[in-house]
Amino acid sequence: MKLPSINYLISNSKESFLRFPLTIISSLVAVCIAIYMIEYKDNIENMFPYINLLLTAALGIPLYFCSTIFINRINLNKNLKIVSMIGATCLLIVIYFTLPDSNVTHNTSVPYIRYGIYNIIIHLLVSFIPYIHNKQLNGFWNYNKILFIRLLTSVLYSGFLYLGLVLALVALKILFNIDIQDELFFEVFIVIIGFFNTWFFVTGIPKQLDELENIKTYPKGLKIFSQFVLLPLLILYLIILYGYGTKILIQWDWPKGIVSYLISCVSVLGIFTFLLIHPYKFLKENSWIKNFSKIYYFILFPLIIILFIAIGMRIDDYGVTINRYVIVLLGIWLTIICFYFSIGKTNIKFIPKSLAIILLLMIFGPWGMFSVSENSQTNRLINILEKNSILTDSKINNEVFWNIDSLPNFYSQKENINENLLDDSTHNEIKSILDYLDDYHGFSNIRPLFKQNIDSLINASIKSDKQLNEARIYMKTLGLKYQHYYSSSESNYFTYSSTNNKVISINNYDYLVNFNHYSYDRKNAISSFTIDSIKYTIEYIPEINNGFMLISVHDTINFKFNSLINKLENEYGNNNEPNIQKNKMTLNESSSIFDLKVEIDSINIHNVNDSLKIKSIEGGLFFRKKK
Repeated sequence: MKLPSINYLISNSKESFLRFPLTIISSLVAVCIAIYMIEYKDNIENMFPYINLLLTAALGIPLYFCSTIFINRINLNKNLKIVSMIGATCLLIVIYFTLPDSNVTHNTSVPYIRYGIYNIIIHLLVSFIPYIHNKQLNGFWNYNKILFIRLLTSVLYSGFLYLGLVLALVALKILFNIDIQDELFFEVFIVIIGFFNTWFFVTGIPKQLDELENIKTYPKGLKIFSQFVLLPLLILYLIILYGYGTKILIQWDWPKGIVSYLISCVSVLGIFTFLLIHPYKFLKENSWIKNFSKIYYFILFPLIIILFIAIGMRIDDYGVTINRYVIVLLGIWLTIICFYFSIGKTNIKFIPKSLAIILLLMIFGPWGMFSVSENSQTNRLINILEKNSILTDSKINNEVFWNIDSLPNFYSQKENINENLLDDSTHNEIKSILDYLDDYHGFSNIRPLFKQNIDSLINASIKSDKQLNEARIYMKTLGLKYQHYYSSSESNYFTYSSTNNKVISINNYDYLVNFNHYSYDRKNAISSFTIDSIKYTIEYIPEINNGFMLISVHDTINFKFNSLINKLENEYGNNNEPNIQKNKMTLNESSSIFDLKVEIDSINIHNVNDSLKIKSIEGGLFFRKKK
């Protein structure tokens, strides 16, 4: 076999660049931004513009590729080509400005979820855009086969290239003692997977797509992989799901929510498998593929019914969320696909086309996933509050009013006023709804329920406390504790951790002693050390109100951990909280010789019959000599 010459490789690379210039430039822009973020991450105060620009450039790769393929396919003149590319660029600019910046405190998740769906839609467009107006099914299949194989090949080449370069860098580091930063390895990966991989991929895309319709030879490896790997797995999953369906009928125990996800995944796996072996079913020796593919869509109908029952029960109990909306929509799409192919239709382009249309419809309008899920959870919350007499005439009863002078700590003389109106499960349900709204939608729908402008209080406080939990503020304003109440069968361990700083500032202190303690050590003594010839011991004595003692020949200092733990529980509830400000995890005491300060990095609590016990603790003890 004759290896390609350097001139041939350079010529091919140049030709592919001239054919897909904006695709390759987009990949280069994305790579440059990613490397800049790695190199200057400690100096960038606001990462959002860089992240958004990176994502927009990354989206430009499939969008410009799709535009180029379509333009060449319909033979647009030069002016129309320029207009089309300008239109694609304008679309990217619009998408960039829909992404959030650092000043946005709500809905940061939704724009990125929407961005992810844009990505899926554009990739679906890539799969059928050259054949949108013709009936060349064989050409369509061969075109997607090329995309699929080209993707696998480019990933394989990129992987080996990266491995080779990493080994070379390691050799330089070991043999020549060259100082190579760890970030360089990741930067090399980004360059290869983002820039080289993209350029290599587009180099193998054929120009004359019409010729693909006449290709009647298909790769045997693809058929073997589909027939002997994917199909047996598909059959195994179908047997498991039908076994579960039989169990439901026998025990009359209706399905768990997770079965909806399993059915969705298995259904999509089956559709993908039959797409891979689609042309083989027209060969005489493979008539079984044609029969099995048709039977498969009839087999899916009972599973889709189970899917709708399972997800329907979850929605009835807990309302619509983004995930449940997607499952329902996927179930509708699967139903349409099953009906389409069950009546004898064979146009496989219908699969990506219909999915792209459904995805596009679900991200906009009052029927979209974001509006429906937000309204569903808001209505659930309002119904619960009204049912338990916390909400009357669209206003909160016994609303907690915050002392503005206490911000950002949110202090009020009257808190937890409505706590006695709820049982534990209802309380947990309210917390779950508020957490969901905080994660995905923000609180714009429930702001009118409150008399005070909570959003303005949060915006004023967030400048000082970047880790402010808005769901906690809204729940406490309802007169409820922001915590999850555990039943006897639930976990009752939780951890409070302070914000992790790489550099510890001693300031005006003379000594710092780090300590850690774990209950399974079964020892009271945590640490022993000597300062100025005086021996000190840190001990934890749980029997004395979670006593944390510093013992010496001169003094015994008891740091009152119980008061600190109770304060943390009141503010953060019995929940894992990883980013508490350091000053909230600090205790100060004095001995006859030193001013002392304990800064806690992490403390794990065990709730036993409403009694809080320390299971582990890590932190630092600061000493400053008295003058």
